[in-house]
Amino acid sequence: MYSIIKEVLIKGKYELVDVLSKINKLWIEGSLTEEERDELVNLARSNANSENSYAENTQQIANLWEYYQQLDSRLTKLENNQGVELPLEEEWVEFVRPTGSHDAYKIGDKVIFNNKKYICQMDNCVWNPLVYPSAWELVEE
Repeated sequence: MYSIIKEVLIKGKYELVDVLSKINKLWIEGSLTEEERDELVNLARSNANSENSYAENTQQIANLWEYYQQLDSRLTKLENNQGVELPLEEEWVEFVRPTGSHDAYKIGDKVIFNNKKYICQMDNCVWNPLVYPSAWELVEE
């Protein structure tokens, strides 16, 4: 069991919290010695890749909740006032190089880079439009 887990950890395609839990479970069950457990835990932490974390799902849920609240507010105003509310103005932010998967750009994100507007065409994009042009669509005005 130890060698199989070690191979997975070397490849780096795992979610850290999940794999640490599984290592501890195997240790508690007696399938791993304490030394093997410690080695695997250290290897898991050193090879962990933030792109494999669940943080992105949390951010997507937060974004959807914010969008839902905006729609609910607009719908309530329309139903109560029989009026028409103008759509929200689009927001363009300056491109800032992401530091990890938690703040990487996703499809539809709008940025300004070198005084030009771009829309992201790729999830988990951490590169600017000059470095990875196919990940960005230039918006002509």
